[in-house]
Amino acid sequence: MVDKSDVLTLGESYKIGVYVKFVGNSYSNEQRFSLQLQYNDGAGDVYQNIKTATVYKGAWTLLEGQLTVPSHAQDVKIYVETEFKNSPSQQDLMDFYIDDFTATPANLPEIEKDIPSLKDVFAGYFKVGGAATAAELAPKPAKELFLKHYNSLTFGNELKPDSVLDYDATIAYMEANGGDQVNPQVTLRSARPLLEFAKEHKIPVRGHTLVWHSQTPDWFFRENYSQDESAPWASKEVMLKRLENYIKNVMEALATEYPTVEFYAWDVVNEAVDPNTSTGMRNPGSNNKNPGSSLWMQTVGRDFIVKSFEYARKYAPAGCKLFYNDYNEYEDKKCDFIIEILTELKAKGLVDGMGMQSHWVMEYPSLSMFEKSIRRYAALGLEIQLTELDINNPDNSQWALERQANRYQQLVTKLIDLKKEGMNITALVFWGVTDATSWLGGYPLLFDGQYKAKPAFYAIVENVPPLPTPTPVQVKYGDVNGDGNVNSSDLTLVRRYILKAIPDFPTPNGKIAADVNGDGNVNSTDFSAIKKYILKVIDVFPVENK
Repeated sequence: MVDKSDVLTLGESYKIGVYVKFVGNSYSNEQRFSLQLQYNDGAGDVYQNIKTATVYKGAWTLLEGQLTVPSHAQDVKIYVETEFKNSPSQQDLMDFYIDDFTATPANLPEIEKDIPSLKDVFAGYFKVGGAATAAELAPKPAKELFLKHYNSLTFGNELKPDSVLDYDATIAYMEANGGDQVNPQVTLRSARPLLEFAKEHKIPVRGHTLVWHSQTPDWFFRENYSQDESAPWASKEVMLKRLENYIKNVMEALATEYPTVEFYAWDVVNEAVDPNTSTGMRNPGSNNKNPGSSLWMQTVGRDFIVKSFEYARKYAPAGCKLFYNDYNEYEDKKCDFIIEILTELKAKGLVDGMGMQSHWVMEYPSLSMFEKSIRRYAALGLEIQLTELDINNPDNSQWALERQANRYQQLVTKLIDLKKEGMNITALVFWGVTDATSWLGGYPLLFDGQYKAKPAFYAIVENVPPLPTPTPVQVKYGDVNGDGNVNSSDLTLVRRYILKAIPDFPTPNGKIAADVNGDGNVNSTDFSAIKKYILKVIDVFPVENK
């Protein structure tokens, strides 16, 4: 490992290379090695793979890849290791040789500026977003690609619990406040590069995610936030208080430090359902010890879902929509359990939408499964957002890319048909910027590693029908009940609306018809004008003279 803090320029992109060789009669003929970047983002150490490849015994092998050192990085290091394994063998712990390390400023490709913009193509249908980590969005062409095509940003990791929970500050707060162990402290250090990007370019943000069994440290669930694995779990009462204060602190930190960044939606609870259990919920336990288990189920039980939404509704900014988010959400059995959760939340007025992650493969799910699940969620009166779309494709042959393009086209065509039919689909978010940085590896997205549009891009942008021109709304001012006349019945409705005796007018255009002075409000001035019109004191309303 070598510290390169004083050599590598922050924000600069580099081509990194090093030669690796191993020898030894006791070792097999091949071994996987990784070239890695490590840096501190202010909250903790971040690890980024530059290149992993197979090295053959006795032969020098070049490990080479590209990286951008994030502008907020500290303590930047480059290192080589045998490919990480949870249970390494003796061979994985071998000594090895390295030589000829190089770091050369990268000649980054230009994005295609003369192709259609996704956000423009789908304007009027729904937001088109991208998900990105700070590292993914660090290179200049990544920023340019994002700004050209997307009008919504989802943070890949930087707003997940393990990124925002601040252990040192939490312990300090507890010790300074008489042992108060119910007010976990938070930090936005990891999220700051993306928040600054959203702020500078006025990009609405989709918050991801508040409450999740994964990427949440075990200490958050233990008495006194202990890091001792033998320490007991906190009680339900304590965890509910921690949950509320955690959500409150996140929302307040964002509102205080970034008041101009719009959070239009939040994934409040993520992936709570496991259809393979009798309850449909994840098994109690530590996900960090037994992947897939939930410490929310361990400490609180199923109530954590409703409580999470209660607290989010209480502290989220005005107008921010609250979502439940999950994967394999199109499978019937899992959909049944999700519908059960959403129905309860909807009845309590706590949820606004369903986040369908939409991590697809080439053969699955079928379009009929996809359509059926959307109809079921929409029937609850919820918004629908595809929140993490990608289509896994390990093959970049022309045949495979065309096949993927057809798959994307079918999905988006179905989505538009359902939108035009009346499904309340409000966002389409792609999980990643380019194939080169996708969590899946392979070639799952619309843009390749050189920031160039793939056949899948053209397949969807060239097949989006224009929205039908809406029929102009004909409004007869003063006629708030829509019976064709302006009389005492309309006056009574306006009076009751002003006094809040009724929440709305009985016709879709009733509020427009009642606003007879055209100031955007319905108040006593409109009431007085309608009364004068009925008494023939005036012949036309003020708005008709504007």
